[in-house]
Amino acid sequence: MAAAAGWTPARAASSKTVTIAIQYGYAYLPVVIADRQGLFAKHVAATGAADVTVKIQKISGAPAINDALISGSIDIGAYGLPGMLIAAEKTRSSIDIRGLAALVAGDNGLYTNKPDVKSLADFKPTDRIAVTSTTGQQGLLMRMAAEKAFGEGQARRLDTMMIQLPHPDATAGLVTGGTISGYAAPHPYSDIVEKSPSVHRLFFFSEYLGAKVTSGLLATTGAFVKKNPEIAAAIVAAIDEAGAFIKANPRQAAEISLDAEKTSLSLDETELMLKSVTGEWGVQPQGVMSFATFMARAGLLKAAPAKWQDVFFPPVSGGSGS
Repeated sequence: MAAAAGWTPARAASSKTVTIAIQYGYAYLPVVIADRQGLFAKHVAATGAADVTVKIQKISGAPAINDALISGSIDIGAYGLPGMLIAAEKTRSSIDIRGLAALVAGDNGLYTNKPDVKSLADFKPTDRIAVTSTTGQQGLLMRMAAEKAFGEGQARRLDTMMIQLPHPDATAGLVTGGTISGYAAPHPYSDIVEKSPSVHRLFFFSEYLGAKVTSGLLATTGAFVKKNPEIAAAIVAAIDEAGAFIKANPRQAAEISLDAEKTSLSLDETELMLKSVTGEWGVQPQGVMSFATFMARAGLLKAAPAKWQDVFFPPVSGGSGS
């Protein structure tokens, strides 16, 4: 993480533009929907700040978004839950990064192209299991699953098997039977590998671990929320309405999704995927404490927050998250 020294507040409402940086992937669809359907403009205007505009910027990679938020070049950034928890702990006494709104509690599936692999115990030391990052969402889910499968103190038992690959490369590698034999896959990549006759799913992590966990969220700084509390609340309201739009209009949401970001899924397949995950959208975070507690036990956090509300701003922190 870049140092917070010399940080100055982002421009935010004082310069009439609020910049939200997101990454690529279906997890950020509520932001795209809110932008395309005019929901940001609608809710910001309702605060009386009709001259404030919301700008969406796409940036590849969580570290780049983290640096942009710290430097003040953006006002709000997209994070995974592990990255936000680490940022919140490191900036607590400086710029105070916390979650503004959850986007999706997206599930991940563990897939393999080896017919004889029926459980985690069947993977051999020479096998390679693809994750985007060993300390990111998929890597931590693998460690949590290993701890459940093999017992306390065994969370890192599969670490030597994990290999970091971008989702498109992991998808291709698993389907073609190349250098990897396992893959922790989120939507829409799980939907792609599900179609391969050479691949089978061991489990969905939410079922194996017994809980859904927020996978995508928006985070901002204490200075932004203090300076713009009504704008911050308007952003949350727009995201909430966007989630409801996806649930109610999966076909139209699929069209917007494919227009914003191409995948190998067809319109019908994208619509089907969105219909299958209607329960995942929402601004209230899920599984924050289970992840934070595990990360503290694994040494990725000095300590877990006392409660999930400590790492989210109002109005979400006054809700029914977990």
